[in-house]
Amino acid sequence: MGEHDRLVVDYKLLGSSKTNLRDINKALNDIDKHRDDIHDIWGHDSIAGKMDQFVSNWDNYRRELLENVKDLSQHVETALTSFEKLDLDLKNASEKRRGQKGGD
Repeated sequence: MGEHDRLVVDYKLLGSSKTNLRDINKALNDIDKHRDDIHDIWGHDSIAGKMDQFVSNWDNYRRELLENVKDLSQHVETALTSFEKLDLDLKNASEKRRGQKGGD
């Protein structure tokens, strides 16, 4: 088998992706906590009203984004778990094969 016939899985990248997606999820969820904190800084009611409208629109997009982040996070977790299991299964099969050849 040549170099290009192999699947190389970057466990470090998958692990950091999992962590980054968790952090993104947390940050997007924590935005609600800051909404009321900044309401008073807009001053004039018409500006505050427009910002409230913007925030409401953003909430709709944020919910969609959170769903996408959640889905992607689940896919990364599944890939990581599956590749780790596959690696272990291949290692065990290889060791078993070597043990059978050595016992002949």
